[in-house]
Amino acid sequence: MSVVGPRSLVPRFAGHGAVVTGAGRGIGRATAECFAAEGAGVVLFGWHRPVLEEVADGIRAAGGRCEVVEGDVARKADVERAVDACSQAFGRLDHMVANAGIADFVPFLDGSEAAWEQQIGIDVKGTWLCVQAAARRMVAEGHGGSIVVISSTNAFQPEQGGVFYNTAKSGQVAVMQTAAMELASRGIRVNGIAPGIVRTRLSPVTEHPVQREIFLGRTPMGRFAEPVEIARPVLFLCSDDASFIAGELLVVDGAYSVGLPVPLDLDAPLIPEAVR
Repeated sequence: MSVVGPRSLVPRFAGHGAVVTGAGRGIGRATAECFAAEGAGVVLFGWHRPVLEEVADGIRAAGGRCEVVEGDVARKADVERAVDACSQAFGRLDHMVANAGIADFVPFLDGSEAAWEQQIGIDVKGTWLCVQAAARRMVAEGHGGSIVVISSTNAFQPEQGGVFYNTAKSGQVAVMQTAAMELASRGIRVNGIAPGIVRTRLSPVTEHPVQREIFLGRTPMGRFAEPVEIARPVLFLCSDDASFIAGELLVVDGAYSVGLPVPLDLDAPLIPEAVR
């Protein structure tokens, strides 16, 4: 193996095609913008065309390439349209970022069957459909690729009131890990990201006057993530720098899930060898 030399001036994803689901806002939007800025042609896939078109306008104004596909990740035909659009517009599909999701929090005893089916349908079924459709296309095109599933720290650290969300996020990890095992021999790397609390509309606690202080107190870095701070690790996992990483769930949470930080103000100060 040769010694690593200077990086090329060619963008990392020049000539590549990528599909990003839930690309209209938050992590999906930041990921699509980062891909486009680094040379990829990007399909923006999501529910709301006007929002997607606004993102597309910004990408094109900056010199990037993108296409908009309106659809539902829980519908196989819509997912396949997004995959087809990528291959048709950019000549190939190299990357799929399964980011689209919802967050429905409700007390355990109050949850409804309809809400359960919607959460699992979008987050788990939608993830499976996206990973499967992308992998099938990558195999057919014969060049391999990379797939990243956006899960959450809720996958392994459940949150009260979040039985639907907690279950869906752990289900996404199971989809990712199973796909990673079965697709690695085909040259397709499948990985996941588990964000902590990110400043998006799915995390209203970031703006709540009381709850934000509670969650900030549990985050050793003392702040919430910005969407681009999740997008950059996504691009890392899709890049050649991650060429031997597969089946990994990369936690990006400012050390939130490492443990329970000790409050700065204690009724009884911590004393060496003391029992509290």
